[in-house]
Amino acid sequence: MAGLTRLRFETDILDVLPGNLPSVKALKVSQKHFDNDQRVALLLQGDGEEIYEEDVAEFVEQMREKLSPAKVLYKSELEEDPAAFGQALADIWRYAPQEDVAELVERMTDEEKLKAHLEEVKGEIRRSFDQQESTMAAYDPLGFLKHPGMEEFIGSELAFQSEDGMLWIVLIENPEPTTDYHKHAAWLEKIRAAANGWDGLEELGLSYGLTGGPVYNAEIGAGMEKDMSGTITMTCVAIGLLFLLIQRHPGQLVMISLLLGLTFLITLGIGGWVFGALNLVSVGFAAILLGLVIDYGVVISREAAGGIASSGTLRREMAPAVGWAALTTAIVFGLLTLSTFNGVRQLGGLIVIGLVAGAGVMLVFMPMFLGKFHGKEARVFLEPPFPGRKAAAGVMVACGLLAIGVFVTKGEPDVSFDFSMVEPSSSEAAATFTKIQEKFPAWSDRNLQVIAEGSDWGDLRGAAEDLREKLKKLKEEGVIETYTLPVEFIPYQTGDADESLKKIAAKRDEILETLKAAGFSEAGIALDGMVLEGFLKAPSPINELTKHFVVEATSDHRAFLSGSILVADEVTVENAAALKPLSSWKYNVTGWSVIQAALLPSVKRDFYVIFLPATAVLLLTLVIVFRSVRDAAISILVLVAALALVNAFVAGTGRSWNFLSGMAIPLIVGTGIDYSIHLIFALRRSEGDFKKVWNGVGKAICFCGLSTAVGFGSLMFASNEMLRSMGLLCSMGVLLTTLLSVLVVPGLWKRNRA
Repeated sequence: MAGLTRLRFETDILDVLPGNLPSVKALKVSQKHFDNDQRVALLLQGDGEEIYEEDVAEFVEQMREKLSPAKVLYKSELEEDPAAFGQALADIWRYAPQEDVAELVERMTDEEKLKAHLEEVKGEIRRSFDQQESTMAAYDPLGFLKHPGMEEFIGSELAFQSEDGMLWIVLIENPEPTTDYHKHAAWLEKIRAAANGWDGLEELGLSYGLTGGPVYNAEIGAGMEKDMSGTITMTCVAIGLLFLLIQRHPGQLVMISLLLGLTFLITLGIGGWVFGALNLVSVGFAAILLGLVIDYGVVISREAAGGIASSGTLRREMAPAVGWAALTTAIVFGLLTLSTFNGVRQLGGLIVIGLVAGAGVMLVFMPMFLGKFHGKEARVFLEPPFPGRKAAAGVMVACGLLAIGVFVTKGEPDVSFDFSMVEPSSSEAAATFTKIQEKFPAWSDRNLQVIAEGSDWGDLRGAAEDLREKLKKLKEEGVIETYTLPVEFIPYQTGDADESLKKIAAKRDEILETLKAAGFSEAGIALDGMVLEGFLKAPSPINELTKHFVVEATSDHRAFLSGSILVADEVTVENAAALKPLSSWKYNVTGWSVIQAALLPSVKRDFYVIFLPATAVLLLTLVIVFRSVRDAAISILVLVAALALVNAFVAGTGRSWNFLSGMAIPLIVGTGIDYSIHLIFALRRSEGDFKKVWNGVGKAICFCGLSTAVGFGSLMFASNEMLRSMGLLCSMGVLLTTLLSVLVVPGLWKRNRA
């Protein structure tokens, strides 16, 4: 129970991915320190017409009123608050390189040089063909905007309106930051209520969509709840009906339900201490575990129906079969904990805990309860459907020919990874983000982030300057088109610079009079006046301007710089190596496309280094389990045939394996291997009495196959494609293994014993 209180849902997609991947680490830094992962992006969409700023301003005004004290932006924070921009500009000059400050001070304090500078500025305004350059000169005649880092900042500002004018982004920041997806969902409802309450939405024919961290968080959290409760409910109902059909005993159904509940309590309790959380992959463990653990109880119950003297005798008789079945399946899921993906490791670990707990619970309590809830005599259902050796061999040949035929015509399936498989099937956040990416270049997949870090400002500056040299070279080589890395925003020591700038500020009135005399308007000198006044206030190394690029994280004891690059071509597995110079222990490039390209080798590594070898190791353990090469060979033949047919299905339907569906290979073996073990042990105990085996373990195996397939199959209704693909392939594999086990194992075993 104490462990259960520690358990929570993790809704961040990054929590599923390899935590040691540099691009994943860099994106986590970006989301934590720069991107404000608590921000909701509301995309206003026009009905084929341009959206005017006045209308957006009216909309935002209502949003601010209804969502107070939330910050709602529809243009740059610095545009909305010129005073804050002036103060920020003053601050970055305090921390600018000494030579730049000295040049500024000399120009301001020498009256003749100041007048000459102003004449030069007026000439630039008259002659310039660059609208942005002439506007900057007109509103900043003193040249404060010519700070070394400002040019990159101005070029990197996020556009809030699309180029065609029909889309407008409104950013809404949560005044009460949280990671609780329930609170995020409640916050989104407030945003929707405020937006829907604006009359202009209908009058102007506007619509909107929401995206951003809180939206994804709420969607994924709700999906995980649905996956957890929905799959368990569906699995429980289906398996309960199957159990009644096989056992025909409501009392036993109640009994086994209590034992399954105890198993889940133990599993979740220990999981709470070991993992502390369920992510959007490991949340699928519940339905899988239910389908696996109930098998042990049913096998024990069917054997008891055949007439076992006492609970102790029953426990001793069934311990080898149940113990080995649980061990072999646990080995498979245990090997999944070696995966590079956090989600796969958690899923494997939770099921291992559940299998060990479930086998123990069933062996300890099931024989005791069966003494009070006597099973009914096995109903003879036709004759045992075990074909002879020729028919069994024919089935195996047919499976082999079918698989070979598909591979010859379709080829082997590929191994791939796509983030769309992780997202909820119906996602407003994903759909809205896709529209933003299409219309706003700053949000496109070609626009990537670079993150530099250091132990202090000096160390960070060294790393950033090294990174900038690499960026210059890549731009010359044509790998990237543009980059933004305002190294100059990293604070220098103030000292003399601060004192010199205060001397300029003391002459503020005199300087402004000179500007007026030179013909500059009140609007033209307003910004410079605010900067001069800002020099008199206390310095702040991080302000409204620099906080988007530079941060000192005291909790991490690190300083970080964020920049961006626009690559010439969208990042793929094939061209990702070109960005390798941007990856080191001091800086890294990141973005979803970079992570996706970097993950594919990890997916293939898991597939070829873990999943396939795990399958081979497990098959070899059958020799130890049976202490017979022939019996092991029969079981291996059945499992290989099932895997070949599943792989043929993937190839024939044009699908590909991904990092989660690839788990189907060892999972099919891990679950299907139980059926061969139970059948062969039962055949040995009965000395080849097919009727007894069929009415005991045989029917139980049919139930086990169906129940396990139901457990996996319920994942086909999960909220994301990854779990659905794993559920489909595992369910299909288990059903094939069950069918082949019943049709092939007894016939081939009889031949071996003849």
